[in-house]
Amino acid sequence: MIEDLIKMPLFQKFFPPLAGLIFIALFVSLALWQLDRAAEKEALLDLFQGDAPYSRVSDFSSLNEFDRIQIDGQFLSDRQVLIDNIVLNSRQGFYVITPFKPNANHPLLLVNRGWIQKTGPAGDVQPVDVDEDLRTIRGLVGHLPRVGIRPGEAFEGAANWPRVAVYPNLDEVSAELGEPLLPVLLLLSPNENGGFARRWQPNVSGPMMHYGYAFQWFAMATAVVAILFWQLRKRRRRDATTQ
Repeated sequence: MIEDLIKMPLFQKFFPPLAGLIFIALFVSLALWQLDRAAEKEALLDLFQGDAPYSRVSDFSSLNEFDRIQIDGQFLSDRQVLIDNIVLNSRQGFYVITPFKPNANHPLLLVNRGWIQKTGPAGDVQPVDVDEDLRTIRGLVGHLPRVGIRPGEAFEGAANWPRVAVYPNLDEVSAELGEPLLPVLLLLSPNENGGFARRWQPNVSGPMMHYGYAFQWFAMATAVVAILFWQLRKRRRRDATTQ
């Protein structure tokens, strides 16, 4: 039945150009989507590299990555998390994640205070205590470091504080703390006291990658247009010779 359909003159005349138009529309739409993604990445990088003032927030659920915020409250030094397997300048170390209690009636906010190096054969670390005085902290909205595949559980070993973890998520940290958390993390500004090595970099692919993909999709659409045009000219020459 399908073979009979393919042999029909109307099918042979109209299906190839119709299929070509469908593919052209698909390729162009994919190219435009990649251009939109490139624009989003450019806006995100501009936000990260910008110098906009820090703003106070009341609705943490409406924040976007790299928003610049400031918040009043105090650190909770007795329950900190050290995220393992963080490399800086070819050296192994930890990110120091400290809960921060906002003055307003909000859940705890996790603050990444920066990187510290492992020392000694047992991977010992320097003291990470921080005073719990009321203060205003500033930084960029971010997230906990992520990994594609995590070996084992996030929290293993001794239950003393600070706890060492391997790429935990917010829910896992919340369970260890025994308290709810805000849905974002604060990357402490390098200008703020009470932190460690802070060289924040946007963990996003650049816009050029998306421009490259867009060029490929536009090239494929152009190729289909060329094939359709060649087929049309071929058919016209064939029809002219048969007349």
